[in-house]
Amino acid sequence: MSSAREIDAAQVGPDGFVMLGDLRKRDCFHTSHIDIVLQQLQAQRSKKGRPIPDDMKKAMNYCRRFKPLKNDTNTTKAKDNLLRLVQDQHGRYFSRCLDFEAAQLLNLMPGTVEEARKLIPTLDKNPHLDALLKELQPMRDRKS
Repeated sequence: MSSAREIDAAQVGPDGFVMLGDLRKRDCFHTSHIDIVLQQLQAQRSKKGRPIPDDMKKAMNYCRRFKPLKNDTNTTKAKDNLLRLVQDQHGRYFSRCLDFEAAQLLNLMPGTVEEARKLIPTLDKNPHLDALLKELQPMRDRKS
């Protein structure tokens, strides 16, 4: 069990992960990705003749309503694109944002740098934020 000091989604810990307590090193998923996973589970259950639990139906309805990416073909690649490695001036490769930040960018789809910094405080000093938002813009435009 994590202490309150280990949980602060607005801070990055000394280990380089967002301070999510015991979940800090787990993969994060955006709502559009969860929608695809739930659709696959539904198909598997239907194929086996198993009923869909009410909680799963509620989660699927939520995902359909709030998923930021309506185009399922790009959904699986969207987070990978944001996490793409770049090279610094010393030849080292690093990700432009953290996994949690990428999932939140895709869920919240901020329109401006200021909005992104307010919604996702760990992005405050990210030098790649403008480029990340420019990559999100075409995805925002395809939401409807």
